[in-house]
Amino acid sequence: MPVPSPAQRTFTICRAIIWLASWLAPAAERNRWKTAWNRQAWHWCLFLAETGALNRNNKLELAKFCWSAFPAAFWLRFDREEFFSRAGSLGRSPSFCVSAIALAVIVILLGGGIIPAARSFVSSPIPDPDRVQVISLDGKFRRVRSETLFDLAEAWKRSKYIEDIAPYSWGPAKLQTPQRTVPVLSARVAADYFQILSLQAAVGRAFRTGDETTCGNCVLLSNEIWRLQFHSDPSVIGGEVEIDGSPRKIVGVLPRNFHLLPAEISVWTLLDSGTPPFSNFVERIGAVARTKPGTTERKLETDLADLTENAGYVFPASLLTVTSGSAEVRRYIGSYALLVLLAVGCAMLIVYVRAGAEVGRAALSVRDRLRWWSFFVTKTVLLLTGTGLVAWTVVHRLSIAIYGSIHPMTNAVGLWVFLIFSLAPLSWAIRDQQRRCRVCLRRLGTPIAIGAPGHVLLDWSGTEMVCSEGHGVLYLPDSQANWLERARWDNLDASWADLFRDSG
Repeated sequence: MPVPSPAQRTFTICRAIIWLASWLAPAAERNRWKTAWNRQAWHWCLFLAETGALNRNNKLELAKFCWSAFPAAFWLRFDREEFFSRAGSLGRSPSFCVSAIALAVIVILLGGGIIPAARSFVSSPIPDPDRVQVISLDGKFRRVRSETLFDLAEAWKRSKYIEDIAPYSWGPAKLQTPQRTVPVLSARVAADYFQILSLQAAVGRAFRTGDETTCGNCVLLSNEIWRLQFHSDPSVIGGEVEIDGSPRKIVGVLPRNFHLLPAEISVWTLLDSGTPPFSNFVERIGAVARTKPGTTERKLETDLADLTENAGYVFPASLLTVTSGSAEVRRYIGSYALLVLLAVGCAMLIVYVRAGAEVGRAALSVRDRLRWWSFFVTKTVLLLTGTGLVAWTVVHRLSIAIYGSIHPMTNAVGLWVFLIFSLAPLSWAIRDQQRRCRVCLRRLGTPIAIGAPGHVLLDWSGTEMVCSEGHGVLYLPDSQANWLERARWDNLDASWADLFRDSG
């Protein structure tokens, strides 16, 4: 019997959906299964057409029926109980646990914009960066005249280890954009600063010798502030912005992977030696130097300290340090790595106190003990790595949303946020490890309450969990009421093997 024309299109769509679903069914039963489903859809369409009920709501019900063909075909091919049994067994396995955490870390890396940021930190646009050293005078300098910085640079230039040198200073500033006022870090540098580094601007040009007289109000933007506040628009070159209320002409944008001084520096202006009363309101001063081959940081630091004192400059409560850009990156990464190691160490101590001592008393081989601890360390390191990436992403995005740039305190705040965020994954890792088989590392199942929970002072109570592979039984007390109530692992002998084989 033909389908009435109003229902012809609906039935054609239903038949197409069922045909697609049929490919999930076993080949031997595919035609029979497809015919049965097509008949049901045909009768439904025919009934709705003859009764005049082929409306929107009934079409939706018919669509739900047709799309349910996919799970029906899937369960025709796979046994439902066996599928869920295998899925549960896979979910309890140590390889699934590590793989799931590693996949989450990869997703965070790809979705959080971390890879481009990391690539910009490990690369450098400066030719031969190992010969570039950053000389810093760390201290709380409220006012340092520009001529003082130039005099210091001239004194340091006499070092036998330096080929050329340019002074700098940096401190907080306010950048006024058309949309908002952005708190930034501002650096003041000598006109030949970027020539000594042999650094080219990504857009426009960098400072050059002579700009101190012909372009005293010029400014360079960091790549990040150009991207966040000016939307990577190259037409801003030649335009003006206000820095601390003074108009500045934008002449260039620096490369994204330029991070010689603090990475959060957003604007670069020129030191002014021609105006004696001019003062720099800064937190740090110093210079960058192109050194001779074979120069070490310690040698240069000692030589510059002597030259500073011989020139008559004494800065109370200050420290002269020499470091390279790569050393700064290693120090930043090392701080995170140290926190991860400390967290892993504390977690291992907690696990040892709560379950490790019981593992030590159990009759386990050295190989099983090593696997148990290796799995815990691997899992914890991955969890903390992912937590650190989440903390970094959250703090940086909040800083951009609130301030419009990466606030100078963002990285320091990120470390504290990482410490707070790490409490949850560490607690989970400890709890998960305690409830795993000491032999195969599978998550234990079949929890059974035993004892008398209402008589904790006169009796004992707890939970027993069994390894699905028959390796042993874990007893966990409900409370540490006395010294007898401790976690206990008991190995099961070969006589239990047939029981677990039959249940599997």
